[in-house]
Amino acid sequence: MNYPTIKELAELVSAVKSTIEPDFRASEDDSLPSILLTVAVSEDGSWDYQTGDNSYFGGCYFHPHWAVVSIYRRSNCRATARNILEQWQELIY
Repeated sequence: MNYPTIKELAELVSAVKSTIEPDFRASEDDSLPSILLTVAVSEDGSWDYQTGDNSYFGGCYFHPHWAVVSIYRRSNCRATARNILEQWQELIY
């Protein structure tokens, strides 16, 4: 399977980080500004992402394998990208 590269995913994480507002929270338990990022991939290598609530709509619903991460202003983009890839690998293999 052709996954997106760590570079592509890190760029996505960086772009999402830039949208975090002071009152955003990835979950009710978070005390720091954050946002929930869901990134999904299909066997053909196509992928999409969505932020925030991932229930019942969004680009990820067209792909069977989902990785969900909380993004904070101080998140390491490359480490988060690797986490996304690891989640997909656990789901697919």
